[in-house]
Amino acid sequence: MEGLGAADNNSIGRRRKKLTAREKWQIYQETNAKDAPIGEILRRHGLYSSELTKIRKQVEEAALKELGRRRYSRKPETVSYQEYARVKEELANKEKALAQMGEEYLILKKKTD
Repeated sequence: MEGLGAADNNSIGRRRKKLTAREKWQIYQETNAKDAPIGEILRRHGLYSSELTKIRKQVEEAALKELGRRRYSRKPETVSYQEYARVKEELANKEKALAQMGEEYLILKKKTD
């Protein structure tokens, strides 16, 4: 199509690359530096100011979530039923072995007394 310029050809059907968390963090840090040329940084990364606003909001939400959690609280763990059954059976076997050792200990103690 002759009427379209080079810039128009490139923008047709062009999709923006999804940024990784590390890339977003880098952009956030770059734009928050003192006297940072924000427009230049956004152009280099092919972003709009609205996308920077979203990145800043995501960083804030993640920081608040991380700072708000209790550091020493146990995280709930999910375990498969098979793993639970295996551990339960192992515990029962160890309790049985411990009971037998206790009985043997009592028998030996009686013999030595």
